[in-house]
Amino acid sequence: MSITLYTAPDCLRCKIVKEFLAERGQEYTAFDFKADKDIFNAYYRANRSAIYRNPEGVEFPIFDDGTVIRQGTGEILAYLLSGRVLEACVTRSELLHGWISGLNVSACPAGQEDNFVTLVRLLAKGGLTVELHADGRRADLLKRVLDEGHVSRMVLDVVGPAGLYPAVAGGELALDDLKQSIALTRGHKEHLIRLVVSAYAGEGGALARVTPAEAAEAAKMVFEACGDRMLPVFIEAQQVQGLEKLEDQALLPYRSKVRATLVKAEIRKPEAH
Repeated sequence: MSITLYTAPDCLRCKIVKEFLAERGQEYTAFDFKADKDIFNAYYRANRSAIYRNPEGVEFPIFDDGTVIRQGTGEILAYLLSGRVLEACVTRSELLHGWISGLNVSACPAGQEDNFVTLVRLLAKGGLTVELHADGRRADLLKRVLDEGHVSRMVLDVVGPAGLYPAVAGGELALDDLKQSIALTRGHKEHLIRLVVSAYAGEGGALARVTPAEAAEAAKMVFEACGDRMLPVFIEAQQVQGLEKLEDQALLPYRSKVRATLVKAEIRKPEAH
């Protein structure tokens, strides 16, 4: 495996990947997109469709081993730790300016717990500020990750009523797991609990959304798990290409249904990063 890294000057995220490769004794070739601009520009033109640009430009580092292209520190380290196995729980970070997200502890495949914990540790110790997500499953692993103390912000996303979890999240949700996840999340100094109006593949593969009535079921499930009608929760829609956006006024029916059980529910606007 011949590894090539494309990096940027004074790039903390690039430094983390380089140090990991060095610790593992893995050789690589690195090109700086400014110092080696002709090489990078040729690579970019040849692979434009596979390279992601965030709001500030091309995201670095870019990793290429001749088989796959990976971008961003989390996704690159996940690939180096376990190939493509962690793709279910490590996705593109939506955060900039020293933060990193795209880490869903609840989606970690069985047998990959050690690698997931290692990944979070590497990101935090490398100098990034970690936002961790969970959806109520895998409370055991959530506790393990939080106990290490490397998570700066904890986000618990309730993605629907329990009956929809297999379709939305890809696995069953146990009430006891949700109960523990809520307690762990509330115990973290910076946390957020969201009821997400999720999109998923319905009958025949057509995209569907959680309805206001189903959001009400999810709220009742949360109350059953925590016993607190005053639990601060936020309602936010997952925006998906192919479905009309749900924002502001369109979320009022959801808030009304959820407030019947969780009285402090509020609509949340996604943060800009």
